[in-house]
Amino acid sequence: MSFNESALTWVDSGAIAYPQLSKRIIDLTMPALVVKHLFQDFPLIQGRTATFVKQSGSRAAAINETAEGAAYPMDFTPYTYITSTPYKKGMRERITRENIEDQYIPVIENQLRRLAQRMAFTIDSDCLTIISTYAGLSQSAEGKTLGATGTEITISGGLGSKDILAAEAKIKAYNFVPDGIIMNPVNVRDLKYLPTFSLNSQYGEPVVQNGSIGKVYGYDIYESNVQSAGTAYMVSTGKNYSNSYAPMGYFVIKRPLTTDVELKKEFDAVDVILNTRYSPVVLNGFTICKITGLNTS
Repeated sequence: MSFNESALTWVDSGAIAYPQLSKRIIDLTMPALVVKHLFQDFPLIQGRTATFVKQSGSRAAAINETAEGAAYPMDFTPYTYITSTPYKKGMRERITRENIEDQYIPVIENQLRRLAQRMAFTIDSDCLTIISTYAGLSQSAEGKTLGATGTEITISGGLGSKDILAAEAKIKAYNFVPDGIIMNPVNVRDLKYLPTFSLNSQYGEPVVQNGSIGKVYGYDIYESNVQSAGTAYMVSTGKNYSNSYAPMGYFVIKRPLTTDVELKKEFDAVDVILNTRYSPVVLNGFTICKITGLNTS
C-alpha cells in the first residue's frame, strides 16, 4: 500500500458567480496537506456514520502439528467494529467588491492563501490528534548514533539512528513495514546535525539531503509545524510482508472540500466560504510508534 498523494475532492460551486475570483479560488485554496496523506480516503455516501470491521483475534501465524486421527483445529477470527462520524468545519473570508473591481490581486491572493493554510493546519492537526490518541507503540529517544569510526555518539534530545531502528523494529514485530516519520522542524534540525547523516564517504550521498527533507534509512521525513516539538511518530500506512489489505486508518469524507461565493449586498462585499465534513480514524495502532524525549526548542 502506498501513500495517498491526492488531497480532498474539489467542488467549486458558486465560484463562477465572479469569474475574476473563480480561478484564484481554485488555485489558492487547495491546502498543502502533510499528515492527512497517511490516511486512505473513504467517501461516506449514505448515512452519517462510517463503520469499519477490525480483526481482534490472535496474531499467531504458525499452524501446529495435528495428531493422527485428530480433528483439525478451527481458525476463528473474531471481529470488532469501529465507527466514525464526520464533523463539519469551515470558515469564510470577506473580500470587498472594490478589491475585486480594482483587481487588487495580491490582496485577494493573500486572503485566500491564509484561508487555505488555516484549513490545511486544521485538517492535519485533527489527523495528528487521532494518530497520537491511538498510537499502539512507543519509544523513548536516547539520541544514540553509530559514528563512522564505530564509536557511539550521543546527542541529548536528538533522534539518533538507534532510536529510528528501535521504532522500526517495534512496528516490524507486528509484520508492518514503516514508511514515514512525522517530525517538527526543531527535531528535523537535530536530525540533520548528526554527523552520520552527512558523511558522503560512508553513504555515498547524504542520508538527509540539503534543502528539502528526503529519506532517512528509506523512510520519508514529513516536516510539519502541526507536529509539536519533542515528539515524533514513525508510521506505517499499512504496508506488510504478506501484502494483505491492512490500512493504518481512513479519512472519512462526508462533504468534500467545498468553496462557495456569496454576495453580501449589505456589506458591498463577497464572502468566499471554504467548508468540509470529515473525520480521521485509526484502525490499527500497531502501525504507529510514538517517539518521545526529543528537544522542544
